[in-house]
Amino acid sequence: MKNIVIIGAGYGGLTAAALLGKEGHQVTVIEKNEQPGGKASLLEKDGFSFDMGPSWYMWPQVFDDFFAEFGKDATETLELKKLDPSYRVFFDDGDVVDISSDIEKNYETFDRLEVDGAEKLKKYLEVCKRQYDISMKTFVYRTYDSLFDLFSPSMVINGLKLKFSNFHNGVKKYFKEPKTQKLLEWITVFLGGDPRNVPAMYCMMSYLDHHHGIYYPKGGMNGLAKQIYEIALENNVKFKFNEPVIKIKVDDKKATEVITEKGSYKPDLVINNSDYHHGETVLLEEVNQSYKEKYWEKSTMAVSMHLAYIGVNRKIDGLTHHNYFFEDKWTEHFDQIFKEPQWPDNPNFYVCCPSKVDDTVAPSGMENLFFLVPVACDLDDSDEVREDYFEKVLDKFENWTGENIRDDIVVKSLFTHRDFKERYNAYKGTGLGMAHTLWQSAVFRPKHKSSKVKNLYYTGQYNHPGVGVPTTVISSQILVKELKKMGVLS
Repeated sequence: MKNIVIIGAGYGGLTAAALLGKEGHQVTVIEKNEQPGGKASLLEKDGFSFDMGPSWYMWPQVFDDFFAEFGKDATETLELKKLDPSYRVFFDDGDVVDISSDIEKNYETFDRLEVDGAEKLKKYLEVCKRQYDISMKTFVYRTYDSLFDLFSPSMVINGLKLKFSNFHNGVKKYFKEPKTQKLLEWITVFLGGDPRNVPAMYCMMSYLDHHHGIYYPKGGMNGLAKQIYEIALENNVKFKFNEPVIKIKVDDKKATEVITEKGSYKPDLVINNSDYHHGETVLLEEVNQSYKEKYWEKSTMAVSMHLAYIGVNRKIDGLTHHNYFFEDKWTEHFDQIFKEPQWPDNPNFYVCCPSKVDDTVAPSGMENLFFLVPVACDLDDSDEVREDYFEKVLDKFENWTGENIRDDIVVKSLFTHRDFKERYNAYKGTGLGMAHTLWQSAVFRPKHKSSKVKNLYYTGQYNHPGVGVPTTVISSQILVKELKKMGVLS
């Protein structure tokens, strides 16, 4: 039995803790904030309960597999509801499009938007499914220690079948109309990138979207985090909340002590689930850093976000659970994130309204809204700037929906760059870690194992497979599998 300290109680830390606790190890999770979940925290105010971060439950197979490891059924444990429509898209010309959980309805929708749209969508999703099948068989559930792992014979054979052009070009090959392109490219925001620099192989997410649907777990994505937390507790994992880690002490290339604001721990093994940059450049002395400051400065970070948690004292017609608002000047927004960082002039944005399916997240007769605008990292987000920007987005929302809610807002809380930095130690205020560019995927992402400290490991959104809740869960499954394989748990 090993004494293991995990830094951070995000999805990665919770998953690793549960799995290692199940193996009989003595696991302690140290979390700087007041609750489990990491970015999937819960904000409660005046009868409203807001998911503070992730709001999409997709790729259900990942959660099915995880819960099955503990003899549980994910659908029953999480009381999953399949959403229909999966999401609604508002275009700036007034057109409103629903993407259904019924693929046949989506074929009809694409036929309306593009000549032979149904047939094109069928062919495109066939390609996406092949990417998914290859990725699941060969690429996703494994670690990459060196380029040799990527270029083994079997990997090369399967890799040649993957699409390494950019996502936009992959979509454009089949679809010519801007609306159909946007309906398929929006998913790259989940990967923290621009459809023009995210590899096309990630089109597998479109297959999951259209063929497997979008769900809602009871209590939202924080409810999912709490269920994993409960599993960890059932497996004797100990948690320390409101206890920031300030240093990982290293002696003779071995982590010997984890020092916090309240005390210290002397583990056999350390797993960092806090922001990777923070874990390397703040918690470790420079001599023990696998990735020094220069590495991070050259990396392409995923988007940050302007978030607004809004309580409205009446019901709002015209919205569904997930709602997107797409501008005609689609690429301008991405340019103002990655090429010329600034607050976007004409932002695309997302609004989640979980009170449409969950009457526990808002007082009776009221609506719970979560506004999200992807923005560049490290922007000025003074009180004045972010208040003005919310007003700008709210103007668009009211104009596009015909719903004037400004005077009906009873709860408002904004969350931007400085909050990501303060609450999550997020590098440059990123909301998602590192973007999924070609050179920041698979073997090119930061490693699970420190190259400088023998018993220090990492898990979370920075590692392979990368950004997203399902992939963070997989990251920890990969890590625990590798720890067993290396014999360090014996």
